[in-house]
Amino acid sequence: MTFILQYGGDLKEGKAHEFQAWLDSNEKELANAQPPGVKYLGTYFAIYAEKGTGAVHTFLELDSYGAQDALAEAAKDADGVYGKLMGEMIGFFDQSSNNYTTALYKNATAATLIGDD
Repeated sequence: MTFILQYGGDLKEGKAHEFQAWLDSNEKELANAQPPGVKYLGTYFAIYAEKGTGAVHTFLELDSYGAQDALAEAAKDADGVYGKLMGEMIGFFDQSSNNYTTALYKNATAATLIGDD
């Protein structure tokens, strides 16, 4: 079973170039720091997007619902590599913006469908 977790938002005013440089320096380490069951797919600037979804989006592949718990635990550990990097990354985001989005997608062939078409 495969899931894609997407989360995104807006960067603080004037921080786009600094964020891009930070990500260029830290993305490989961030990818390697993912907890078991999670694969970092990348962080992207939205070129076209639904209004209100933010300018920057990160995508992760999860192998189970339980991988969300592993992510939460890793993020809470401020002394761990993942927690440290996520703390730095989140520092670039405008926490007051309403343009925040998160979604969990399940592989279509594995999704439970209820009802008749």
